[in-house]
Amino acid sequence: MILAIDIGGTTTKLGLVENGQVVVRDRINTNGHADEHAFADAIAEHARKLITATGTKLTSIGIGAPNANQHTGIIEMAPNLPWKHDVPLANMMATRMGATAVLGNDANAAALGEWRYGAGKGYNDLMVVTLGTGVGGGFIVNGKLVLGSAGNAGELGHTTLVMDGRPCTCGRAGCLETYVSIRGIRQTYLDLGGDSDIIRTEGVKPIADAALAGDRAAQFTFQWTADWLAVGLANAVAITGPGRIVLFGGIVRSGRLLMDPLQARFKKVLLNIYQGRVDIVSSGLPEDDSALLGAAALGGTGDH
Repeated sequence: MILAIDIGGTTTKLGLVENGQVVVRDRINTNGHADEHAFADAIAEHARKLITATGTKLTSIGIGAPNANQHTGIIEMAPNLPWKHDVPLANMMATRMGATAVLGNDANAAALGEWRYGAGKGYNDLMVVTLGTGVGGGFIVNGKLVLGSAGNAGELGHTTLVMDGRPCTCGRAGCLETYVSIRGIRQTYLDLGGDSDIIRTEGVKPIADAALAGDRAAQFTFQWTADWLAVGLANAVAITGPGRIVLFGGIVRSGRLLMDPLQARFKKVLLNIYQGRVDIVSSGLPEDDSALLGAAALGGTGDH
């Protein structure tokens, strides 16, 4: 089986994948480790337990992470991770697990997962957008994953949406991520006069619940978020011309609160030559398996 690892800003998921199916899975906190070496040790410890439990043999490792350079196997100063320096995680995991490891950008991994197994299957031109702690983008163009010269192309979340806007963890200001990530949505709710008690619980579900209960600030929060996201997606469509956009991540679980205004606004801001040629859908894989399946694809699994 392939050991698939998906590193997020708060949680790191891992699982064993066989024939496009996540057989077993586990997760650990991304934060709270002494350093990147202790973090790698923790992943390896949990991975060995999965391998022992299934009695399987590990063939390779695939890792999806923010700011990952697929050419070098290094996480390069990721703003949403605890370590602000370069981390050669592919080599670190290969050494610990005794198997070949491939590291790629997390959104690129998600794109591969959706393309091979999910809602993007059959589309040779595809955009996959991850909406969570950060915002990432993965692009399939002419049937190939776009990597770029640095091995991490597709940083949709760090395209500028608002000049001199909200400060971003990347060091710039006004990035799309600062408006449509979990943090961005929570900030918008507060900016619109929302109840600070509502967001004492992490994530966006409390705001979604408030919106469904009639909280006007919460309702406007999703409208504004949809407007900003629609512009970001329309701008990206103008560059790569996908036939489909797949959204996945915790924010997408808000359902129609986000998707209905997003669909409406997207049609209004999309360049006219793309009207009717691109749709927006939610992930076609259960419980965001696209990230793990994509990581597994990086590691060598797939249709062979």
